[in-house]
Amino acid sequence: MPSSPTLVLRHWSFVISAAATLALPTFAHAQRYQLRDGTILQAADVTLGSGALVQQVALPGGGSFERRFQLADVIRLDFPEPEALDEARRLVIAGKGAEALALVEPVVRQFAPFPRLPGSHWPRAAQLRLEALLLGTDNAAISSAARELMQSGLGPEITGVAKLALAQLDARAGRESLANVMLEEIVREAPPAIQARAWLLRGELAAARASHAEALESFLRIPAFFGTIDELMPAALLGAARAYRGFGDNGRAERSALELIDTYPDTLQAATARREFQL
Repeated sequence: MPSSPTLVLRHWSFVISAAATLALPTFAHAQRYQLRDGTILQAADVTLGSGALVQQVALPGGGSFERRFQLADVIRLDFPEPEALDEARRLVIAGKGAEALALVEPVVRQFAPFPRLPGSHWPRAAQLRLEALLLGTDNAAISSAARELMQSGLGPEITGVAKLALAQLDARAGRESLANVMLEEIVREAPPAIQARAWLLRGELAAARASHAEALESFLRIPAFFGTIDELMPAALLGAARAYRGFGDNGRAERSALELIDTYPDTLQAATARREFQL
């Protein structure tokens, strides 16, 4: 039997404003802000205030005063990419959304004031946050995170990720016609990586209404046209295995499931295939 839209759409994935006195976490390497006038500020020497970087300057006779540098004057960040992002990616792939979210949220908050600056890690962190949220059921948080990405002005790929998330929300709510309108727009206008994800969602929607031929066609587009996007292959293989089973072609269904388990053993889709196909 086909899986429900809620279950199948949770198999795969795709800013909070900084608090007024949030102190930036430190990493092992240098973290610096470059200002418009050439000033370099070490992150360890400042805290992030309301609209400014705040530095406490000690006076020779004791005491201190506060020096403020406007965030609008920051033109570049020199921060190593937080290791938490790679670990969050692994957790998302494994379907552990809550654990991934716990790692990525602090990075989102840290770089939220600088989403478009060179050297900012906000774009990747915000996308990972959205993907982690999509593994859960907090639709309000998903919608908020997606719309924040859409409004970031970071280009068609980021916008496409956000549109895809909103299409998933429509699909979860049973608004398939609205989801398909958004998906048509994505496959026309989005970069290839986002188009591929749109085809995956189309396949899931077709599978949910037992349209096995349409589902199989959508899933097989991934290896045929987007084969270099390896992270999408587990979802495509699982979808194809289910579609073949829907046709009654159990041999091909099992081969697709085994390919998934052998090639991508640590993914959520592999775990699902083991359970569904008793492998």
